[in-house]
Amino acid sequence: MARVRLNETNDIPETHRWMFERMEKQGDVLNIFRALSHSPEALRRFMKFGSYFLADGKLDPKLRELAILRAGWLCKAPYEFSQHISFGRRTGLSDDQIRAIAEPASRFFAPNEMAVLAFASEMTTDARVSDTTFHAVQSFLNDEEIVELTMVTGYYNMVSRLLNTLEVDIDPPAANDLAALGLDI
Repeated sequence: MARVRLNETNDIPETHRWMFERMEKQGDVLNIFRALSHSPEALRRFMKFGSYFLADGKLDPKLRELAILRAGWLCKAPYEFSQHISFGRRTGLSDDQIRAIAEPASRFFAPNEMAVLAFASEMTTDARVSDTTFHAVQSFLNDEEIVELTMVTGYYNMVSRLLNTLEVDIDPPAANDLAALGLDI
């Protein structure tokens, strides 16, 4: 159970209700946004920054999702990991690949994907990336994409830590995705 109330639209200041109203028109307000809405202006900026990566980023979406899923897995963040299963599938990741995020192996991933997984792993666990790993991604990403990969990995480390600290409940569709893959994070 979440450590903070999962706000409804009427719980947040009128000046920021439009955020929830827009989400409600598209489906439902995710629990992450309900929890973070206790700081509505920070939530607005948080959403804008995260939306850039998902909608307008230059990094190949499949590589982005590999980095996000790996960061979520290593942070032991079930909400974050489960939420991005569907994103990963939409970018072409198979269920076997998503399961293999836990222990990446070359039989599941191409060399460039392994390099991105190593990058996200080192950045998440060591707070830095080795020269070897950096040069591996540099062999196929340009500087803009490397910076974006770094920012995506850092952003989703932050998201994972927020979700874990606040113990935000996994939204039912994402929980179903996680259960269907038989993963326990």
